[in-house]
Amino acid sequence: MTKNIIIENVNIPSRFFLAPMAGYTDYIFRRLCRRFGAGLLTTELVSAAALARTIKKTYRYMEHKEDEHPISLQIFGNNEDDFKKAIELTDLKGFSFIDINMGCPTKKVVKNNGGAGLLTDIDKMISILNVVKIVSPLPVSVKIRLGFKRGEGGETERALALKENGACFLTLHGRYASDLYRGNADWEKIAKVKEALGEDYILIGNGDIKTKEYAEKVFNLSKVDGIMIGRAAIGNPWIFAELNKIFEFEEEKEIDKNLKDIIKEHVNGCSEFYGEISAVHFMRKFIMKYLNGYKMENKIELMKCESKEELFKLLDELII
Repeated sequence: MTKNIIIENVNIPSRFFLAPMAGYTDYIFRRLCRRFGAGLLTTELVSAAALARTIKKTYRYMEHKEDEHPISLQIFGNNEDDFKKAIELTDLKGFSFIDINMGCPTKKVVKNNGGAGLLTDIDKMISILNVVKIVSPLPVSVKIRLGFKRGEGGETERALALKENGACFLTLHGRYASDLYRGNADWEKIAKVKEALGEDYILIGNGDIKTKEYAEKVFNLSKVDGIMIGRAAIGNPWIFAELNKIFEFEEEKEIDKNLKDIIKEHVNGCSEFYGEISAVHFMRKFIMKYLNGYKMENKIELMKCESKEELFKLLDELII
């Protein structure tokens, strides 16, 4: 297996993809993950209904730069007309794929029958996929979960239906929507879906990958073509460099991951993107993850900062 993967003539430099995460995977974080070796990047979830209605603030979620290629635009919704208008009215320049989210388990998405709310209706899933394929100038992929509730079945049927109706690849999270993020991802079920899809069809697995050793284990177990990394990358963007060592057969090199410098790089990037005060507030959730293992009282002091100067001063004192 090579380090890179080619999908629809798009050369993706790594088999480890960055998951879409609302409130996290903005341009600054994506750029940082790419620097450490992330393969296909993905925007935050973007509402098809909002794009169809040209709601300006929505465009912020899909801002991207040339240095992010290849990157997917991930959209969600439950109405075929919204998807159609969204694609027709949106400037797709710079994107490599349209990715339809049919797996997000959050209540505000599911209650409107979007994201994982679609998993109970295969016909609706296929109808949306077909509408997007008709109007999209880009290849269309789909992100799903094993199902809505455990015991309902249909794991392979959904995946096969999406394959047969032209999804160029699938990403499968090994939990059910009702699990949210509880319990463990079921890589054995992912393996069964991959077997049903066939070795020539691309399936990306997702769920619980935190170490190179576990990634090797699930590659061998499931035979997936790539792995999507989500929460494990928050506060740990160098995870992609660690995971890519699986496919780097020369002597392993030490990864340059000076924690203080990476946090400052992230803060500075967000300051340029959002403005300094907003960036310092926005970064609090990241800093809590970056400083995993540090005393809570030290992290709380950082959470109180209102300027980069104050934040960087405390960081210099905390991280020697």
